[in-house]
Amino acid sequence: MLIGQRLAERMQIAQLSQAELARRVGMSQQAVGKLVNGESRSSPNLHKIARELGTTPAYLAGETDDANAGAPSPPTLSAAERELVDCFKALEPDEQRSLLHVARSMSGRS
Repeated sequence: MLIGQRLAERMQIAQLSQAELARRVGMSQQAVGKLVNGESRSSPNLHKIARELGTTPAYLAGETDDANAGAPSPPTLSAAERELVDCFKALEPDEQRSLLHVARSMSGRS
């Protein structure tokens, strides 16, 4: 149950729900729930989960007790900014140019 406890702890610190964490790492909320509840002990997405939670797979798996040792630097973008970037990347190039034009107009940078 160690992975579940550590996941729950880090999700609380990051203020992320199971659904939001799942969305960010590209897996189902049910899969995250199984990890948190101890029904599953590992995931091929553990490295992505750890990155989103600001720690390492080794910490989540109980291989180390230091949540910060080797952890990635905190993201420089907020969750909303990352979501905007993800949405932007999913657009076709002409749609990206159009959206960029709108964003520049709205920010006064046209």
